Amino acid sequence: MKYGIVHALLPGNEISMQQIVKKLQILSIWGLFTGLILSSMPSSAAIIEHLYEAEIAVSDQTRTTRHEVFKKAFQQVLIKVVGSSRVLGNPTIDDARDKVLKYVSQFRYRELPAGFEQPLGADNKPGEILYNNMLWIKFDVQAVNLLLRKSQLPVWGKQRPETLVWIAVRDGGQRYVLKQRDISPIKDEIEKAAKLRGLPIRWPEYDEADRSRLSFVDLWGGFWDNILTVSRRYEKESMLVGRYFWAGNEWQVKWDLLTDKHQQYWQINSRDLALLSGSGIDKASDNISVKYALFLRESAGGNFYIDIHGVSSVDSYAKITTYLRGLSPIKDLNASEVSSQGMRFKIDARGSVADLKRLIALGSLLKPVNVQVSTQQPLQDDVILAYEMR
Repeated sequence: MKYGIVHALLPGNEISMQQIVKKLQILSIWGLFTGLILSSMPSSAAIIEHLYEAEIAVSDQTRTTRHEVFKKAFQQVLIKVVGSSRVLGNPTIDDARDKVLKYVSQFRYRELPAGFEQPLGADNKPGEILYNNMLWIKFDVQAVNLLLRKSQLPVWGKQRPETLVWIAVRDGGQRYVLKQRDISPIKDEIEKAAKLRGLPIRWPEYDEADRSRLSFVDLWGGFWDNILTVSRRYEKESMLVGRYFWAGNEWQVKWDLLTDKHQQYWQINSRDLALLSGSGIDKASDNISVKYALFLRESAGGNFYIDIHGVSSVDSYAKITTYLRGLSPIKDLNASEVSSQGMRFKIDARGSVADLKRLIALGSLLKPVNVQVSTQQPLQDDVILAYEMR
């Protein structure tokens, strides 16, 4: 009996992994699985889509305005793709920004979203209507990556670790900890800044289980034993802690960033919540990206093989292919062999083997093994990596 791919996934229609792989190769529909199982990524990782896109409010649709917005959007996208503000001041980037049209792939005007807030006037009251549309711009991925390589800047792939965000607020007589279900101007600005930088964040539930072990005083006073104990529940590699205090005429914010047992501290004063929130997210992104962003050198790529043990079902196959495709050193991959132990993939790489091994080690899905899947095909590439699904 012949099976279609969708038919094979239905209960009671199980077929072998060899048959599935063969049909996938013949029909070239790897994307079917990719779109279905994004939610199966490890809990510490998130997929950031639309890295090479930006949307900015505009006052008119003239060519002059459009060109200036292109340059602003280009800077936003470069910072988001690199993960760091180090792009600012780079002479190669500055030159490219003046020639921004060669990097624009698509653009279109859209209506302002519902609830869009026009800037306030000088007296902090509603002023004139300054913006009439949103301008959406998509930049050419290959051209941008080539520019970054020429500029000796790294690329942070779309698979990015989530950062746990703890925010304690003292506003007059009110004291509270922001949590996942809260609606708050401070929370809104932090989320806007995180979206702009492509930094996935996670708010704590701060439910009864959290509150029983971590009080507002603990968070405000920096009692790190309690903070770290409660934070283990969320299994995040980085943590950003902010303390917002309203001093009568402005906010005073103290930030702590914890990454790999390293701690950084800084503070900022302002009435502008966007500026305050951006200061925390920007510093976090600048530091976290150093660990994950990779330099895409022209000579670093090539082909090699990776053996994955424990791929025994359609779900595990879909999970591992989505995971591997999300790693920035991997340009493409194809299943080349199936055995009782697992699968062998041929990797078309844009980064080095060392880059790939480093990124895999940072995740929680795979662990290295010494035993390799026996091959029935001659290998033209010497490098073979072997991992087992956890």
